[in-house]
Formats: sequence, structure tokens, C-alpha cells
Amino acid sequence: MYQVDDEPIETIHLYVVREGEKRPSLIPVIIATFALSILIAIGVLTPYKQPEQRASLRVPAVPLFVKAYSAAIQIVPTGGKTYPATVAHGTLTMRNGSIIGQTIPAGFVVVSSSGVQVDTDVVVYVPGADAAGDGMALVAAHVVAAGVNVPALAINAVIGTSLFIRNLRPFTGGHPGYSVKFATQQDTVRAIDQARAAVTSQVRGLHYPCRETITNILVWHCQFVTYSVPSYMHVLSAQLHGNEVLVTVWFITHPRRIWVK
Repeated sequence: MYQVDDEPIETIHLYVVREGEKRPSLIPVIIATFALSILIAIGVLTPYKQPEQRASLRVPAVPLFVKAYSAAIQIVPTGGKTYPATVAHGTLTMRNGSIIGQTIPAGFVVVSSSGVQVDTDVVVYVPGADAAGDGMALVAAHVVAAGVNVPALAINAVIGTSLFIRNLRPFTGGHPGYSVKFATQQDTVRAIDQARAAVTSQVRGLHYPCRETITNILVWHCQFVTYSVPSYMHVLSAQLHGNEVLVTVWFITHPRRIWVK
């Protein structure tokens, strides 16, 4: 019998040491977040639009009704003319009770009972009195102040002791100065243009050219029309050409169906 010696036992000590943790990089996360933000912004700011199409159509014009529009023609006169004051004219009767004739110069002044001065127009000779009576003469005269008339017998002047001056008839024709306003051709044209602008602002809708009549007021008679297009079309503009209406429209293009087997 053999005796086996026990083998020596070796003791191994194992120590577990945790190495320093390495953090993952944030750059990929940031890039991914930025890209996602761009995609979201594009989706919000540029939403999907269905394809639109525009077209021009000619459709029949359908008469509706005739309506009248009117506006007053208010002419404001800007023309003016001034008329100066006029002088009254008349005749003085001169009677000479002296046997000696007298010569009265032009511009000889006599005064009426109301203080109005009258001047003779020309030189006049008044003969002396004789057996048949006093010497008589007539002389044209005028009122000094413009615009003033003198009634009959308002002048009763005595010159010296023998010369008597009267106006047996009134001095007429004296008018004060005045101005008159009148409408020029430009005033009339301007008033009509203003009336047309007022009527134009009232007209709404599609119509033929309106018939115009002008008296004291301006009147337009307008024939309105209508038209029809398919309900899915949206009208952008419409113009009347004779018995047709040229309509510009837009609409959504319907997707085409593709049949495959």
C-alpha cells in the first residue's frame, strides 16, 4: 500500500475592479432632433395642396332685369360778369324872364330838392323875354352820381332874378353796378362728370353698357345679365362679350383612376 502525499494547494485571489463608465456621445441625438424639427416644420408650413387648375370658359349670358340709376346734376357757376353803374340822363327846361338873352355853359350844375347834382351836357343859349312871353330853351343834362335817378320837378332852381330851371320829366337810366354769376361750359361738363361718378358708384353686377339720358338729372338704364358654371368651379373674373360671358375659373383636379389587372 502506497501512501500518496497530498499535493500542495495554491490559493488564487481574484479581485474584480469596475472600470470607469464611458458616457455615450450626444451628437447623434442632437442631429436626429434637428432633422426631426426640420421635417415637422416642412410639414406644417407647406401642407399638402390638392392640384388646382385654371380655365377660361364662354357661357351664355342670361338677361335678368333693367334697373335705373340717377344722380342730380349740380352745376356750380364759376363764370362772372360785372356791370358798372350807369348815369341817369334827362332834359332841363330853362325859362328866361329877362329881355337879355343868357348863355349857359356846358357842365353848369343845378341841385335837386334831395341834393342830387345835375350837370348840363352842352352850351345852351336862352333867349330873352319878349311880348310873347319868357324866353325858353331845353338842354340835355345828366346826374353826376352814377346809379341815381331824379324824379320829375325835383329840380326847381332860380339863377339870379330871371332864369328859372326845372326838369319837367324825370332823369332815368341810373342803375347801380352789379355782378352776375353764370355757368361756363367747363362748369356744366364738371357737373355731369360728377353725376356720372355718383351713378357709377351705385352700379353693381354684370350688365351691358347703360343708356344715359340727361335733363336736370343724369339717369342710367342698365340691363343686367347672369350666367352659370359647374358648382365645383370657383369664379375669378367674368366679362361680358356680346351674348356671352367670358369666365375665368379655378377648380381642383380630380385624381385619375388607373385600373390595373
